[in-house]
Amino acid sequence: MKRREFLLAAGAVAGGTAASDTAAAQQGNASGNGNQSGGGNQTSGNATSGGNMTGRNATGGNQTGGQSPSGGGPTKQVAVGPGGSLTFEPAQVTIAPGTTVRWSWESDNHNIVPNSQPGGSNWQGTSGPSSKTYNTGHTYSHTFSTTGTYEYYCQPHRSAGMTGSVTVQQGGASSGGGEEEPNPEEMGVPFQAHFVGIATILMMVVSVIYTFFTLKYGESPHAKGGNN
Repeated sequence: MKRREFLLAAGAVAGGTAASDTAAAQQGNASGNGNQSGGGNQTSGNATSGGNMTGRNATGGNQTGGQSPSGGGPTKQVAVGPGGSLTFEPAQVTIAPGTTVRWSWESDNHNIVPNSQPGGSNWQGTSGPSSKTYNTGHTYSHTFSTTGTYEYYCQPHRSAGMTGSVTVQQGGASSGGGEEEPNPEEMGVPFQAHFVGIATILMMVVSVIYTFFTLKYGESPHAKGGNN
């Protein structure tokens, strides 16, 4: 076999092996951790507004809405009073049916009171009367199934414009930031697997470059068909 043919064959084998390794690594990442449908464990700690109460203000604790987010759908995050502001961030959310919205308190003395909602739905907002508020660290989740627009407000700060809305429509989010992208580490995918893919691609590139320069500059002058 000529030296050129040998090097070409060796380069092809190396490239094929690297491609196989990449496919195997990707398959391992896709199938090794299939429990991706949890959508956010929003039901953990279905606390009733924590236990520490000062007057009518509850602190801490996790709360789920009237519909449990155990269906495994996607989750949309909304910040309540970020940076001490009297706002929901984002204030308008558009989601697909079956999506869970998770509100996280980032400042004190806020609540969620529905103002209007589609017929047939029974969203009640945060538990307790409209005068009951929650403080930093509290979370509240609700899974929306009925299509339409849900409007809500924070009772103590309604006059300051602390209002929001959730639009549920077929086809999912078209505004309001959409759904969150999954974090590979939260999905359970070993982060080292990404380095395996990068290393495999580098090996392929190095193999191609080595073969090219060997064929172009390393051909023996006594071999047939050498480069001129």
